[in-house]
Amino acid sequence: MDGVLIQSREVIERAWTGVAHEYGITVSEKFIKDHIHGRPGEYTLRTLFGDFDPSQRYNIKQQVDAAEENALCKLVPGVSRLIDQLRESKVPLALVTSSWPERIDNVLQQHGLEGAFDYVISREDVPNGKPSPECYELAAEKLNCQSRQCLVFEDSSSGVRSAVSSGALCLGIGTDPSLLVEGAAAVYVDFNALPVVSRPVIKNVFDGSSLMLSSHITKRLL
Repeated sequence: MDGVLIQSREVIERAWTGVAHEYGITVSEKFIKDHIHGRPGEYTLRTLFGDFDPSQRYNIKQQVDAAEENALCKLVPGVSRLIDQLRESKVPLALVTSSWPERIDNVLQQHGLEGAFDYVISREDVPNGKPSPECYELAAEKLNCQSRQCLVFEDSSSGVRSAVSSGALCLGIGTDPSLLVEGAAAVYVDFNALPVVSRPVIKNVFDGSSLMLSSHITKRLL
């Protein structure tokens, strides 16, 4: 969802780095890339504040969640048009994200996307978050297909690893060259740069007919 459906990367970075600064912790660009974007919040919390006591970590997570939940983020350019095209082509969609249900509902309501996805997979639906493939495997199961029949859009290294490990074809969104290294078949700056994706196009690529939208915004994943 973050970085694929909505432009929230800077919001997420500010939330974590701001709280870390309050506790005297400096967060590097490498840490942001490896341990924040595309990762479940609990993972980042343990990695960044593992030496803190449970009550402190709880308060820190509340601060970060509030900063993310209250932020107003624009949609990634072209994503709304793509969703409309796929719905018109009757391509099943799933939203797969490391975010939590309340925030997901808030984002979808803000942008009038309630009901746009056949299934929504949140961090609460799987024991292990990205880069584990479990979230995409579950989405494929819900959509009654195999992961290898799915097309996933991802913006983070951990998300691409998750998608590719599940057996899905993954396209990167953004400008991070490491997405190709992690296994993305191609990378587009946003959805306006993406060639038209529809049921006929998907049928030419897969022995199937659905699509997944991810995050961290599956019978194919977006």
